[in-house]
Amino acid sequence: MLSALRFSIYFCFQHRHLLELLKRTTMQGESNSALIIGPRGSGKTALLNHVLKDLREMEQARENLLEVHLNGLLQTTDKVALKEITRQLQLENVVGDKVFGSFAENLAFLLEALRKGNRTSSCPVLFVLDEFDLFVHHKNQTLLYNLFDISQSAQTPVTVIGLTCRQDILELLEKRVKSRFSHRQIYLMNSFDFKQYIKIFKEQLSLPSEFPDETFAQKWNNNVQHLSEDKTVQDVLQNLFHHTKDLRSLHLLLMLAVSAVTVHHPLLTAADLQEASKQHRTDSKANIVHGLSVLEICLIIAMKHLNEVYDGEPFNFQMVYNGEST
Repeated sequence: MLSALRFSIYFCFQHRHLLELLKRTTMQGESNSALIIGPRGSGKTALLNHVLKDLREMEQARENLLEVHLNGLLQTTDKVALKEITRQLQLENVVGDKVFGSFAENLAFLLEALRKGNRTSSCPVLFVLDEFDLFVHHKNQTLLYNLFDISQSAQTPVTVIGLTCRQDILELLEKRVKSRFSHRQIYLMNSFDFKQYIKIFKEQLSLPSEFPDETFAQKWNNNVQHLSEDKTVQDVLQNLFHHTKDLRSLHLLLMLAVSAVTVHHPLLTAADLQEASKQHRTDSKANIVHGLSVLEICLIIAMKHLNEVYDGEPFNFQMVYNGEST
């Protein structure tokens, strides 16, 4: 109970800190940058979404903030990221049919459009970079450099918030990028213990009091309580808990287990959770190659080799066959 209270207080502190940071941008025109760091499932996105929800409820912030959301898994190059920034800021008409000699010129033009006016007349812009560590691998870290650079300028108020799982993220930044980062870091951790994990398990499976069929809801919830005390179920949950505290993994496990429920099998059993655990641990990539012949596996290996040799360039079946033959 005490650890749960400490976690709640810790989360509230981080929420208040981030909210104050964004309020200074929207209401006082102060530029900032910060990183939210924590393992997957620790609540980084939930924290940011909660803060943005509170911020949008403030009239001045709601009418005075532009948001740009980028994801390192989707915006795989600075050029793609720039197009997405242009789209989300609705600056397509500003860029128009202009032809730029280089990516740097294009980015400079867009950033100049953001710099128009002064702090009192410019609309604050919030850049959210999910999977921030993937942007670090972009060529020369040009996008990060320019975003952090403009966040230090005296023109458009800009705040850059990065979300990442990498604890060593600062070591990956180039010196010129690191010098422009404010070094504000917000750390989140999954600090709950196994008893709290069991409690979460019960909360996720239990039916609410307003469930239409009260008799079935009571029977279901009693069954969930018995499952939480079952040694076999606790072993399954403990294996998952020690592997990862990411609650999304727990949700996936429960979804697989609940999918076994039918009219003729209305209540979950320990065996259902054991079977779900086996499916959860199955390597999806390994499943793809199960049943392939030796020749088919050789062709896949040759394709993988050619993909590395030609660096993603297209190749035909004859090239794959020749590579497999050699």
